[in-house]
Amino acid sequence: MRFVWTVAGDDPDIGNCKAHGVDGYFAPLFDSLTTSAYLRMLRDQGGGAYGLYLGHDWFPGDSAEQLAQRVNAEYVRLNVLGTRVMFNLEEHDPDKIARVLEEWRRLQPKVNTSWSPEGMQGGWMDSVFVARVLACRVRVVPQAFVGNMARRESDVVLRDVTRRGFPEGVVSIFYDAAQLGADWDGYAFTEGRLPRII
Repeated sequence: MRFVWTVAGDDPDIGNCKAHGVDGYFAPLFDSLTTSAYLRMLRDQGGGAYGLYLGHDWFPGDSAEQLAQRVNAEYVRLNVLGTRVMFNLEEHDPDKIARVLEEWRRLQPKVNTSWSPEGMQGGWMDSVFVARVLACRVRVVPQAFVGNMARRESDVVLRDVTRRGFPEGVVSIFYDAAQLGADWDGYAFTEGRLPRII
């Protein structure tokens, strides 16, 4: 899998993405460009997976349940079969993160879903939290970069969550799109940071 976040307010360069081997596109929820027609365009032109993402701290006043319900309402409104959803929840609050995912699963038990935490946060992920997340059947996508986009080694980021009990098979790495290697596999932030090939 080579999935990329598109940039809010900007159409992706599908040709350049394909040159990087991208086979999945995630559009920002609640963006003016993110319509049903836009998702169908990503599906038809991108030729692979397509989905929606929720950025970190977009609705800080929402409770966990309200946030999941807000995402669900927009997902239902857009109504494009096969759309995936990715939650970027960087809070260091295991109960809130688990409650968001649990409420989402109550509302959408079958939608392909992933959760992206900051990298190197395994220290607060106890076995109870890991079990709750695994019960929600979500892919875990820890970030191999920090706020200033300094790189973290992907193997270290992967081990940080697998040591806490997440099976390697449910973990993908979230890379800075400007620093991808030739053999990358996972998610990339963002399409606008991909080096130009064509």
